[in-house]
Amino acid sequence: MAKAFYNSLTESQDADSAGLHVHEPGQTLQERKAVSESKHFFVLDTMKQAGIDISNYTRTPLSKDMQEKYDLVVSMAKKEESPDWLLNSPNYTYWEINDPRGQDLATTTKVRDAIKSKVSDLINQK
Repeated sequence: MAKAFYNSLTESQDADSAGLHVHEPGQTLQERKAVSESKHFFVLDTMKQAGIDISNYTRTPLSKDMQEKYDLVVSMAKKEESPDWLLNSPNYTYWEINDPRGQDLATTTKVRDAIKSKVSDLINQK
């Protein structure tokens, strides 16, 4: 969601996305939704409500090499689940935002709005 909002709000393709716990690298979010065991997979729906289609975004694991090439790496994963190389990186920033996985539509929408707000703040700080 952060990647989509950043790229949309800045009219760029400067942001990328990767995760710390990716079990199916290369899988699109639409494919993830189709095979999700949870009936509560509302990320695509809430982003469409915001006018952004992320269904073809692919799941990519974050690597140490990858994080070194970015000016800023924003993580929303719990700090205790994050590797030391990320936590100790000078370009690491943590946003305390709950994971919407398995949550209902209203909760996922609140998470989406919180991420959009954080991304807007980040852009305005530049």
